[in-house]
Amino acid sequence: MLNYRRFGSGPTVVLQHGYAGGGGYWGVLAAHLAENFDVIATDMPAFAGSAGEPVPDSIPGIGESLLDTLNQLGVEKFMLLGHSLGSMTALQVALDHPERIEKLILYGSSATTDLPNRFETFDQTVARIESESIEVTTARIAATWFVDGDNHPLYEFTKIAGVGASKDGAIRLMRGMVGWDVRDRLGEISMPTLVICGDSDMSTHPDCSYELWHGIPGAQLCVLPNCAHNAHLELSEAFNPIIGRFLRAP
Repeated sequence: MLNYRRFGSGPTVVLQHGYAGGGGYWGVLAAHLAENFDVIATDMPAFAGSAGEPVPDSIPGIGESLLDTLNQLGVEKFMLLGHSLGSMTALQVALDHPERIEKLILYGSSATTDLPNRFETFDQTVARIESESIEVTTARIAATWFVDGDNHPLYEFTKIAGVGASKDGAIRLMRGMVGWDVRDRLGEISMPTLVICGDSDMSTHPDCSYELWHGIPGAQLCVLPNCAHNAHLELSEAFNPIIGRFLRAP
C-alpha cells in the first residue's frame, strides 16, 4: 500500500505527484481543496514514503499500484489530478478504468514519454542517478521545475518532499516509462478534463498539453504565465482557484 496523506471531507480528490517528487509538495493545494473535498495525496512507488514499496516497471503498473491503495481505502469513485509522470499515470487510469474517474486534471502532462524538449533524456537521467547519489539527482531535477531554479523560495520545500527516494527504484521506474504512448487513444477520454501547464515547462513542453487539449473531447486548457513545471507553487494564487473551480463545477 502506498504511503498517503489525507485531508478534509467531501467528494474525493486524489493527487498523484511526478517523478522525483513526493506527496508533500501538494501541501498548499491540498489545504485549499480540503475546505470542500476529501483529499488523498499519495507517494509514488520509489519516492518519499513509498520508497520501500514494490516498484512497477511500467506506467500502467504505477496506475494499478495507485488503484490498489484506493481500493484498500474503500474509495470507488474519485476525481484525479496527476502531475508530470503522475499525470501520465492518471491518463492511463482514466483510459483503463473510466468508470472510476469523475473528473481528470492533467498537469504538466503528455500522452507520450517521447519528450524531445525535456531538459535531458531519460538515459541521461538514469546515467546521472547511477553516477550521483539519488539525493543529488533529485535535487538537481527539482531545480528545473522552477523558472528561477534553485533560487525559488519554495525550491527547498520541493526538494524535501522527495527525500527518501530509492536509487534502484527510481532507475527502474524511469526505464519503465520508455516507449509509453497513448496519443491514439485520447478520443476515448469521456470525463470532464482540464489540461494545465506552465508556459516555460522544461520537463513536458507546453506543446504536449496542446496535443492533449486537441485530442481529448471537450477538454479545457489553461497555460499559466512565467511558470515552469511547478506552477502549483510558482503561481499558487492562480493555480489553486482554477483547480478548485473546475472540481466544484457541475
